[in-house]
Amino acid sequence: MKIIHNNQGSSKRSFLPGMLLVGILLYFSSFPAQVFAGLILDAELRFTYEDNVVGLLSDQQKGTVGGGGGTTGGMAMKAAGMGGVMGGGNNRYTGSGSGSSQSPGDFSAALSAEAGGYRDVGSDASLFVKGFASQTAYDTYTDLNSTIGGVSAGISASVSDSVSTRLAVLGKIKRFGDSQRNSNAYGGNLSVKEKLTPLFWLREFGEYEKNNADNSAFSYTGTTIGMGAGYALTKKTLFSVGYSYLVQKYDEPAGADLTTNSVFLNVEQDVSKHWALSGEYNRQLSKENISGSSTTNDIFSVAVRYSY
Repeated sequence: MKIIHNNQGSSKRSFLPGMLLVGILLYFSSFPAQVFAGLILDAELRFTYEDNVVGLLSDQQKGTVGGGGGTTGGMAMKAAGMGGVMGGGNNRYTGSGSGSSQSPGDFSAALSAEAGGYRDVGSDASLFVKGFASQTAYDTYTDLNSTIGGVSAGISASVSDSVSTRLAVLGKIKRFGDSQRNSNAYGGNLSVKEKLTPLFWLREFGEYEKNNADNSAFSYTGTTIGMGAGYALTKKTLFSVGYSYLVQKYDEPAGADLTTNSVFLNVEQDVSKHWALSGEYNRQLSKENISGSSTTNDIFSVAVRYSY
């Protein structure tokens, strides 16, 4: 596999989203009252164990996504030659061994935060903009360590008393322990939520991402669809389940696709007005089209979250 290094191109791609993120955050911190009617301020610390760590989906968010399962984990396209760019050594992910789709497990910790605000437009809709950042560190496979930052903007609207929608566009900058994975990405997401009873809701969602990496072996176009359901067991305890289907089409090797089916179970407990604890189990099945090989990944995580 030819390894491509294009530092000049990477710098150019980093400039615009980087300046956009800095500009929005500085403007918001200087003039929050003039810009927004309400604050968005959230932070989370998450600890995760995966029993079958693979690197190709390590830039996907852990935990629930849009009401569906998270998409961390996955499988390596070793038969297509992609495992060769993952490096060697004790602290680097080298892919599954020949004839096996199972990899050793690993622990990771992730700290994430977002800040921004929203403004009402009419009686049933609001515009929002926010900056977000996350830092993830693996215990063994440190080449998968990541720092991701970006901006998102969109609109939330109530269609009726029981149905609401949310549409957002976003841009990201991603940096990894393995610099070949460094990338810039853009995309968007749409979700619809139905509150069927005061205690029970459903949500459907779709997501799109175009990821442009320094090495084309890590560049892809990703599309996710999914749905979830939540039920309030008590005033402070929420139980939720969900399913998502992710398709990633990689630039290299040509024609390489990775599909990931994911289901999750989550229990969240409010401990105060702003703080909550959660535990989650995520089961994934990923399949690569060139070799036809597939793998499963069991993901267990606990998290503490602050919400303003």
